[in-house]
Amino acid sequence: MDLIPADTRDSAMLGDVEALYVSSFPDGLRAPFSDLFQDDVTVAVIDGAVAGLAVSRDLADTPWVFLRYFAVATRGRGLGTVLWRQLCHRWAAQHRSRVLLDVEDPDEADIDRDEQTLRRRRISFYERLGVQVLPIRDYAPPHQAATHRLRLLAAGTHAASTAPLPAAHLQDIVLAVYRHRYGLPADHPAVHRTLRSSGLLDPERPQV
Repeated sequence: MDLIPADTRDSAMLGDVEALYVSSFPDGLRAPFSDLFQDDVTVAVIDGAVAGLAVSRDLADTPWVFLRYFAVATRGRGLGTVLWRQLCHRWAAQHRSRVLLDVEDPDEADIDRDEQTLRRRRISFYERLGVQVLPIRDYAPPHQAATHRLRLLAAGTHAASTAPLPAAHLQDIVLAVYRHRYGLPADHPAVHRTLRSSGLLDPERPQV
């Protein structure tokens, strides 16, 4: 598997990448395809064919990266694991110590059993890779506020760890994701709600 940046001049590749993107994510979770190129769009290629996709964003002044989208063309063959490990190796080489991502919450009310099972399987996949589901509650980015609740996940890029993150680190993660991924300041009501519900409000710590 080779990882290459998406080339916006290569119409054939872009067509295959867009087809994978559309088939992997439902309408409610997809940004317009052209919007992906505001970030780092990495394509996994096997024998010249598009085999996977990852869209990520450096979280500005933090040593972290946010994984917006992650998909492989064929499931059940270990491609997702290979792609994940290669991405982590690349991020570690770029001095990014942690990768963050969000997924739909399987405990959300009013979803059917099939959807709940799908969401649990997605989380189980990441957990097998050493990703932790963070104890963050009421996490709802602005475009999701009226639809689905999400769960926030994290993993080290160097090695998996099951040790729980300190509250101060969790607060920093919440603030960084809302600010650098979704453009919300620390005093936004959505940010305050997440911190309050997660028990992370510290009156003695500046909320910046």
